[in-house]
Amino acid sequence: MMKIFSLILLIYSASALSESPMVYRYWDMGISAKRDSYQFELLKLALEKTRTTHGDYKLIRADQKITSIRASREVSRGGLINIEATPNWTTEAAPSELRHDKRIAVKIPLMENLLGYRQLVIRKSDVKKFAAITDASELKALVAGQGRDWEDAFIYRANGYKVNSEADYYNLFSMLVAGRFDYIPLGVMEVEDFIKQFGKYSFDVAIAQDILIYYPFPVLFQVSINHPELAERVERGLTVAKKDGSMKLLFEQYFSNELIKLRANKNRVFILQNERVPASLRMDRPKLIK
Repeated sequence: MMKIFSLILLIYSASALSESPMVYRYWDMGISAKRDSYQFELLKLALEKTRTTHGDYKLIRADQKITSIRASREVSRGGLINIEATPNWTTEAAPSELRHDKRIAVKIPLMENLLGYRQLVIRKSDVKKFAAITDASELKALVAGQGRDWEDAFIYRANGYKVNSEADYYNLFSMLVAGRFDYIPLGVMEVEDFIKQFGKYSFDVAIAQDILIYYPFPVLFQVSINHPELAERVERGLTVAKKDGSMKLLFEQYFSNELIKLRANKNRVFILQNERVPASLRMDRPKLIK
């Protein structure tokens, strides 16, 4: 009798546990409203696609103002935050501050490498100079400005580009205007948000026309190693959304204007290599440009 009761209790406990909603505490940097909203909606889509197989869920959007390195550590712990969307690199090539962080990368790129397409913010006084650039050697002779913790700085240097990475996010534009560097490469989905956010410099800066830099820079959902069940569900949901076309539809709804810009026939495209990305995720050619 006691054995039967214990078995019933075990079955009841397992059933009750399965009915508890899975809790996702998602964080983003808040740099680009469009990118942040897309990533959040894509995560929600993946969780909805798995509702019948995994049950209910709670999706909480954390709004803590912390650095990307601190966020990585918090995701590793799985307490305050347990999932974020970030560029992916090999463990060996990761910045030293992140090498000991343990996270599970859901290896399905979120944006068809859109973050790897960069437009250049320049001083208005340099518009003609950038319009005349036709060869990578001319661009390499100038200095790119990057944030202190940005992964991109490693990519530019590895490809022979000059980089000033002494800036933080909030003084990039002031340093550009002051002549500390010549251009700021920013994602095509983010560049206009940057200029709006730092509107006091809008009369001094411009976007270099018909020129793009491209390099492999896939963005993946990164999940706490302490919650593998959360990663498994996201991977399954994204797989379903990719197969049924809903992921592509969401991407095009958010970034149709960016896709139009990329497909302009006049663009001069400078392609960089990024050996820090795992070979299985490397997209060496700019496929969004037709």
